Amino acid sequence: MITTIIFDLSDVYLHGVVGTGKHIKSKIKVSDADLLVYELDQLLLGEITEDEYWNLIKKRHSWEIPVNELKRAVRKNFREIKGTRKIIDKLNQNGYRLGLLSNHVKEWIEYCEIKYKYHHLFHKYIYSYEVGFAKPSKKIFKLILKKLRVKPQECLFIDDDTKNISTAKKLGIKTIHFTSSVELKKKLIEHKIKI
Repeated sequence: MITTIIFDLSDVYLHGVVGTGKHIKSKIKVSDADLLVYELDQLLLGEITEDEYWNLIKKRHSWEIPVNELKRAVRKNFREIKGTRKIIDKLNQNGYRLGLLSNHVKEWIEYCEIKYKYHHLFHKYIYSYEVGFAKPSKKIFKLILKKLRVKPQECLFIDDDTKNISTAKKLGIKTIHFTSSVELKKKLIEHKIKI
């Protein structure tokens, strides 16, 4: 029986980095691929700061744009995905334990928490920058299970990335591949989740 539901953050509850380029395309030519580079992994693991990240990216692409504009652009992209919060609220009302497991960046999380005040929706949460490892590593999944004090077979994991879904399945966790909040609600009902 599923007692606990673990959510990813980016592109499940909030839009993530993908799409940031549209906010700065009038200043520089940029694609999502320009932002999803090796240095992003370092940033997600807490090895470098956001300022260091943007300076590395600027240097790599010879961009003439202030770091503050790049920081504003990525923050503009962090918006709630319509319908997901309502689902989370309903799951809380129906007595499920909720976890949050996200590959994310310290500075971005600080901004998102101030803007959307979502941490209280989850019983426990883990971010990659806090622990120094990230999904799809089994290690981070085991850590959230331990923090929630739950067995894999009692959990349902929701993520938009199939690599992360694959790891969760290998650990015996039921999964839902997130595509939209409308589809999520349907899939939760298929899993016999009260929603």
